[in-house]
Amino acid sequence: MSESLTPEEVAILIKARRIQKDKGLDKDFDVKSVCETAGVSRKTGYQWAEKFASSTETTARQEVEQELADLQAKHEKLSKDYEREAFENRARKLAWEIHHVDEWLASKKNTSKGKTKKKR
Repeated sequence: MSESLTPEEVAILIKARRIQKDKGLDKDFDVKSVCETAGVSRKTGYQWAEKFASSTETTARQEVEQELADLQAKHEKLSKDYEREAFENRARKLAWEIHHVDEWLASKKNTSKGKTKKKR
C-alpha cells in the first residue's frame, strides 16, 4: 500500500478527476494522452507541470506565512489584553480586601433574609 495522501494531494487528485471527466479523457489516462489532448509535447507538459507546481507551492507557502504572521499578531494582542485584565482584576480584588467589601456584602445578605415577606 502506498503512503497516505496529504489533504492537498487529495484535493489535487479530485480536481484532476473532475477535469478528466469534463474533458472526456479515459479513466486510465497517462501523460502522453493528456499532452496530445492539449496539443503539446510531453516535454512541454512536464515543463508546465513543474512551473505550475512550483508557483502553487510558493503561493501556498506565502499564504501559510501570512496566516502565521496574523496569528502571531493576534497572540500578541491577546497577551496584552490578558495582562491588562489580570492587572485590573488584581487591583479590584485588592480594593475589595482593603474596603472589606466581602464582609459588608455578607452582612447585607444576612440582614435581608429576615425582612422578606412570605407569600401565602
